[in-house]
Amino acid sequence: MAEAAGEENFFLFGLTAAQVAGTRGWYHPRWHYDHEPETRLALNQMLSGHFNPREPGIFNLLFDTLVTHGDYYLHLADLTSYLEADERMSTLYGNQKAWVRTAILNVAASGNFSSDRTIAEYTMKIWEAGPCPVS
Repeated sequence: MAEAAGEENFFLFGLTAAQVAGTRGWYHPRWHYDHEPETRLALNQMLSGHFNPREPGIFNLLFDTLVTHGDYYLHLADLTSYLEADERMSTLYGNQKAWVRTAILNVAASGNFSSDRTIAEYTMKIWEAGPCPVS
């Protein structure tokens, strides 16, 4: 999508596929909790009951899954990058003319991501199958 609409019109965040693959062997989610104030604040608020005053402890398992048990999907590795992208998006949103321009460019570029085009491409490139005529 970023390639189609232009990198400057897209809010990419997080690790790339190559970075994820390269991170698997040594990733320690606790590092993000210990070294990123925004991550620590979010997780501490989650544990404190801030979001769940009537259901104490409901997020404890989520915290343990993320921080203690490996964060398999590397959510914490992407959080700071997400917040930076959100800040860029919020700044752009404050400039109505630039926001509208970016929105229009993204909508105009989205046709390439239709299911019809995707299925046709997979059919030819991956499955090496052609169209099936219907009479």
